[in-house]
Formats: sequence, C-alpha cells, structure tokens
Amino acid sequence: MLEQIKNAFQRNLIKKIVALILSMALWFFVMGSQDPTINGTYEVPLSIANVSPKCTAIYDERDIRVKLSAPRSYFIDYGTNNIRAFANMAGYEAGEYEVPIETSFPKGFELDSIYPEKIHVKIDPIIERQIPVELIVTGSPMKGSRVSELEKSSENLTLIGAKSAVENVKRVIGYVVLNSSSETFEQPVPMTAIDEDGREVGGVRVAPSVITVTVNIEREIITKIVPIIADLKLPSGREIAKLKVLPEFVEISGFEEKIEHIDSIKTESISFPEDKNSFSGVIKLIIPEGISTKIEEADVIAELKE
Repeated sequence: MLEQIKNAFQRNLIKKIVALILSMALWFFVMGSQDPTINGTYEVPLSIANVSPKCTAIYDERDIRVKLSAPRSYFIDYGTNNIRAFANMAGYEAGEYEVPIETSFPKGFELDSIYPEKIHVKIDPIIERQIPVELIVTGSPMKGSRVSELEKSSENLTLIGAKSAVENVKRVIGYVVLNSSSETFEQPVPMTAIDEDGREVGGVRVAPSVITVTVNIEREIITKIVPIIADLKLPSGREIAKLKVLPEFVEISGFEEKIEHIDSIKTESISFPEDKNSFSGVIKLIIPEGISTKIEEADVIAELKE
C-alpha cells in the first residue's frame, strides 16, 4: 500500500512541482490585483511630546501632511486616528529650535513623504509673577447714592505661564457693574491679563481667575445754602420797618430727596408785644427731620414802623 502511494507521488513529479509554482504565482497575482498598493495622503494634527514639566512649547499649530503607501485594504481598515505626527522635545532646554517631525503609523504602511519635515519650536520656562488687582467700575448707582468702597477678596493675583507671555502682561483688570444699585452687594468678577495695548495675553493663567468684590454703597449727602427767614407775628395794623437776621444764610445737609425741596429755613415764631416797637434776640431755627445744619440759632433784630 505504501509502495503504491510512493509511486503515485513520484509519477510526473516535475510536472507537479511546476504546477504548484504556477498556482502559487497565480494566487499572488490574483491577490495583488485585488488589493494593489496605492498611495494616500493624510492631514494629521501636530503634537508636541516630552516637554519638560517646568517649560512650555510655543509653536505654530498646524496640520502635518503625511503621504503613505500600503495595500488598498489598509487604507480602508485604518483612519487618521492611527497616524501621528509629533515633535519629540526630549532633552531640549529653554531656547528656539528647528525640530524634525516624527511619525508613527500601523505596520504595513510605508512613509513616502512628510511636509513640513521640520517645525520651529520655542521652549519657554514656566514662571510665576504677582500683580495687583485693578477694578474698572461701569454704570452708576441709584440717584442719591454713591460707592463708598470696593472690597476685594484678593488684592494681588498670580500669573502663571511661559516667561515671554507673563512678562508681556502689564495689567490684570476686572469689571464691576453697578446697574443703578442702591444697596451694598457682592459680585464675582472675572480677571483678565492684558498687555500695554489693552489686548488679552494668551497662554497666561490668572490665579485666582475670579475674585469676589463687595461694593459698598451709601446714600449721598447733599449740601445746600438757603436763607434764614424770621417768622414774625406783628400786632394788628403794624408793619416792619427794619429786619436783620444774622447769619442771613445757613448751610444744610441731607439726602437728596430730603433736601431738594427746601428753599429756606425758618426761625421759631417771634411775637411783638403791643407796647414795643423793636425786638432783638437769639432765636432757634426750625430744622426739618433728616436735615442737619452747622448752626441751630440766629440773631434777629426787628423794628416796627411808628
């Protein structure tokens, strides 16, 4: 039995080997024609790798054009997420460099070209800097009120970022909005780092980024100078010949709604006796509620006509 199998295998051996070679060649030909090698170009976002934790990388963010070749099926099976383009910053210290672009992609692909081949990268040390808070008040309080004080939860802030960016910051500002406020209130105020031209500086972190501002509002005291009017009660049929009040005017103070309609301050009433033609004395002023004055009395001199 074994002899028969051996004879059958050896019969036409050369023809069988040739047939095997041809069939294998045909298989590779068919497979190659069904899955040919093609080229493909990917736009891959650039990433920066291995930057020192004490530094930051500054570069023009851009996509890298990567041209690859592989069997057509590979381009179907793999997408952009499987391809990376990066600048490896391991070992680079502070300074500016032209760094070659490296790539990674699945096995079976071959790199044809990459553009650009290098990118300019600046390695900048990360620093911190203290800077005072500056508040800008917008709007106005309710009429008759004023802002007496702005209390900040932080007087100074910390700038954190690349040295070149932090040094470019001239002010850190926040806006306090009043909106016709009439009472003391608290307001969260975001803080923004700006340069000497008033533009926001990117790449800088402000800590804290938001502070609390207490806006103390108080009623505004208005002052006004008005005449003093002596209140004289004359005997029937008599007229004033001479009247003098010293001082003639008085300064009054109070809230606007209390003071705006007051045009004069009167004295207490003065009554002339029937048998007298003159009066001289110190008379108290009648001061309305909510109004204050620097004096409370006035000298009054009066004479009646004969």
